[in-house]
Amino acid sequence: MSTPQPVYEFIKAPKLASWDQASLIVWNREWEQYLTKIRHRCSVTGESFEGVVATVKGSVEPAVLETPATYVLKKRVENVDDAEILAQVHKRCRSLKNDFIPDITTLFRKSLKMDMQVDDCDARVFQYFQSFTKIVEDNGLQALIGGGNAAGPGYKDRMKARCAILVENIQPAMLKQQIERLIKYERRECKTDDAALFDLILEHARVQQRFHIQSVERVVPQERGQQPQQQGKRSAKSVKATPTAEKKARTPPRDGCLVGKGAHWLDECPTATAG
Repeated sequence: MSTPQPVYEFIKAPKLASWDQASLIVWNREWEQYLTKIRHRCSVTGESFEGVVATVKGSVEPAVLETPATYVLKKRVENVDDAEILAQVHKRCRSLKNDFIPDITTLFRKSLKMDMQVDDCDARVFQYFQSFTKIVEDNGLQALIGGGNAAGPGYKDRMKARCAILVENIQPAMLKQQIERLIKYERRECKTDDAALFDLILEHARVQQRFHIQSVERVVPQERGQQPQQQGKRSAKSVKATPTAEKKARTPPRDGCLVGKGAHWLDECPTATAG
């Protein structure tokens, strides 16, 4: 009896169809994901990575490849290899568009948000840092606030700017103030270490979330206990107010009281009452 062969998903390499920076950034991100999938497949099947993975050159549209090969690398297309193409892609992705430095403070203030609708603190902080990384990559800001090689030049300055932006855009304001105080007086390493900053934000976000939940749980039972009492008070007031309203609404009889002949009802007549 033959053993059935496993069926594997076809993993398609992304196609690079344009040399503009936005397209290169998207393609580079998808290419890294593609390589990860191929490596995982090879670790399971025992296939050779080099024998399965697509080439970079084959993943770029011929019309797109011709221009950088001819005018940037100064080579014929057939003489260009994968490493040279990837180097040019990475260079474009990690450089400022048109060599122009945008207003980084405004850019992150508009784009970087901590989603307070997410009640899972871990997920909320993860999304916050993921959004930060994506904004950096999408705008070619790696040279200014990217991570990179810790031993490379300017690393500490980049990390300082990186951490400052991450702290500046924390929400809610109470969490931001707490993190700022801790960094200023106690956790100074978080000024230049985004990994330590991540742990600090997550720790105190959890604490504040627990406090918030406990506060809500204490308030709700109190409100429920007060509602019947308030309703009872309102009912009593309405009951007391009803006779008064009815009394004010009674007009004297046209012919006067039958006994005292006054402008009042018989039950209000002083003569009849005295008798």
